[in-house]
Amino acid sequence: MKLYIILIYATFILYANLSFSHERKDLEYLQEILTGPLQKIILNKKPIKVQEITIVDINNVSKTIDFKDKNVTLINFWATWCAPCREEMPSLNDLVQSINSDAFSIIVIAAGRNSNDAIQDFFETHKLTNLKSYKDPKGKIASRLSVFGLPTTIIVDQHSNELARLIGSTDWNSKDSIEFINRILNH
Repeated sequence: MKLYIILIYATFILYANLSFSHERKDLEYLQEILTGPLQKIILNKKPIKVQEITIVDINNVSKTIDFKDKNVTLINFWATWCAPCREEMPSLNDLVQSINSDAFSIIVIAAGRNSNDAIQDFFETHKLTNLKSYKDPKGKIASRLSVFGLPTTIIVDQHSNELARLIGSTDWNSKDSIEFINRILNH
């Protein structure tokens, strides 16, 4: 039994060393600006393909989002009852204008139970005119994308891969955040 445990442990150590020894060199240019509001962003060392998702809008109309090559998409999971989520939403709205690129989009998805009225009131109160609201009432998309807390933001790169993830809120319209997104777009 001890030999079996030792073999499992040795296999894990070998796998971990092989997995982390081949770091993506293209991430170095992003890592250097992950300070201030971006210091908690997690960059993926290996590509994680993001498959298309089907979400519903506030009118319960289904829409399939296919992550196209050459586009960068920021997916933000939030909820009307989540204070940090509510705090960061205006900065996401402003980021759309700051980046101002057809190759960049933001998808905000109200995860879990959020009433249509609460979502609509929040968008109107905060004048979130650059964002379109979607819902994931049963948490299927959040589960599929391994979202376990709110807010969570996933950045999908030009190759339909999850490039980075932030668990928690930030000022998405800060100078550092704008530079980070522009570096992704220009890479």
